[in-house]
Amino acid sequence: MQNSIGFRRLVTTLFYRDGLNIFSVMSVSDFRHLWAGQMISFVGDALAYNTMTLAIIRMADDAGEKSGMYLSTLFVLSALPSLFLGIVAGTLVDRANRKHIMITADVIRGFLALGFLLVHDLNQIWIFIAVSVFLSTVSTFFFPARTAIMPLMLDKEQLLAANALAQLTTTLAVVVGAAIAGVLVGIADATAPAFIADSLSFFLSALFIARISISGRVTPAPDQAGIEIIPSGTLPARHIISALRKMAGEMLVGLRYVFSDRVMRGVLISFLALFLGLGAANITFVPLLIDDLGMPEEGLGVIRFSQTLGIILSSAITAAVAVRYRARDLIGMSMLVFGSMTFLVSIITDYTLMVGVLFLVGLTLSPPQIVASTLVQQHVPSEKLGRASGAQGTIVNVANIASMGAAGFLMDRIGARGVFTISAVLISSAGIVSWFVLRGVENEPAQPVEENAAAILHEEKPAPPVASESVT
Repeated sequence: MQNSIGFRRLVTTLFYRDGLNIFSVMSVSDFRHLWAGQMISFVGDALAYNTMTLAIIRMADDAGEKSGMYLSTLFVLSALPSLFLGIVAGTLVDRANRKHIMITADVIRGFLALGFLLVHDLNQIWIFIAVSVFLSTVSTFFFPARTAIMPLMLDKEQLLAANALAQLTTTLAVVVGAAIAGVLVGIADATAPAFIADSLSFFLSALFIARISISGRVTPAPDQAGIEIIPSGTLPARHIISALRKMAGEMLVGLRYVFSDRVMRGVLISFLALFLGLGAANITFVPLLIDDLGMPEEGLGVIRFSQTLGIILSSAITAAVAVRYRARDLIGMSMLVFGSMTFLVSIITDYTLMVGVLFLVGLTLSPPQIVASTLVQQHVPSEKLGRASGAQGTIVNVANIASMGAAGFLMDRIGARGVFTISAVLISSAGIVSWFVLRGVENEPAQPVEENAAAILHEEKPAPPVASESVT
């Protein structure tokens, strides 16, 4: 009886807060369809990503070459579309049918993923790169639409639970995909099934999203500049120029909001610092396990599973305790501990011990993302959320790309362990930075950002930007 009571208390502590648990949002049918589609899609993505990584390492080893620059080139180029198109995508999302954007993106990605089947040796890795770049380009439009449609499905009080559940199930998908990839490459010596499954996962995701009842379209306020609708059957130059100028004005609104609003600015700076270290760690993680630790490819599933257990536990705890603590404390402390765990990864030489440390890494990995996502979704008005998240993602991606590019260069010279040590220092520094830039943001009201798009269209001098406080 005591054991039963203790278990119920544990479950209540982990999954409930004031009667709301992270699974309660599954009662909302639209979110349930979105969640199901994303769960399937993320399994396919994880399967393809890990299969590609393991295949490149194996092909490079067989050719007597190092894999660092191949992996770095693949992931840096794959990240470039979101850097150049993120703001454009966010602007489009705020003015279009978000549901249709997601469905179209999934269908296109489903066909593109089949291109991975054409790679058979090291000389054809350029196909991996080309297909990944095209996939990333399409995904740049999908993810802002997904972020922006969630607040229209759920109440503000449900967003924390929804983000915690999304983080939990995403990491479950990662471990399933990694485990299958390890078995396929390490034991079956096959890659084609992974890429076919990835393609099918996009089509299944599109089917689930098609069942969502809302479009996610937000009607702009009367004082907001909208995208001009071009009359059917006509495409005069003046309409094109006018539409492009209005689009530029909309993008400037998103950028202005990110830099002038205290919450958006604080989250931006925190994650810029984080991704300076995290990008390099992501590139070097699997090579460190295989080349330095001597882990067999099929052991990747166990490593990912251990990390996922930590993420599941921390996702549940975060949903339960986030309302009790300041966002700055949760984000800063978890980043700081995450950096410490990353340093341990860089020095461990025993596989069994590595499995345990990756559990601790998982415990600290999800809180910053869950808390920051919820903070942004609760704070930013829905009509600006696509532009704001697109602009923020674009800027953070600069740090991520720079980190990944440096990782490939350094890994072939100082080894994966050396790169991981540098990453640990940078990630820990991000925790300290976040304490300064996120102070007092929990109750900070959204700042009105002047809609300068109309002024830009008419070539009037726009009003000066809202003065921002110092974040130093």
